[in-house]
Amino acid sequence: MNVHKNGGFTILEMLVVLFLVMSLTAIVSKFSLKIAETKELERFFTQLQLDIQYIQTYSMSQRQYIALKMEGSTNRYTIQKDIYTHLYERSFPKGVEFLPAESSIQTLVYNYSGNVMTAGTMAFKTPQGKKKVIITLGRGRARIE
Repeated sequence: MNVHKNGGFTILEMLVVLFLVMSLTAIVSKFSLKIAETKELERFFTQLQLDIQYIQTYSMSQRQYIALKMEGSTNRYTIQKDIYTHLYERSFPKGVEFLPAESSIQTLVYNYSGNVMTAGTMAFKTPQGKKKVIITLGRGRARIE
């Protein structure tokens, strides 16, 4: 008598493998979303620092006053030469809010020689906690805390 065995897997074995694959996928996707959010916040604050350096350089090269204005109601900031001339604007990433009550400056102004007119801090609420951009007197360097 010849007995033929099929070399397939049982339904239980298939379900166990499917469960393991789905569990690993869920864990990896959760961590990758957190990493992506962290990188987006890093990019935003790096870009903000670069924009502050840009307006300082622009003010010196063009010999003009220039301002970076935080707009908490629309979750963006604008760079403008005067009230009517906007050079550009940037939106905040999802989950980032400007906190005007905790900030000592809402509009950062550089004079024609590249010096900051008012030093202070700009406070932000992020999904990872509060962050501050600190602007120092003189050349107005910015740092993030």
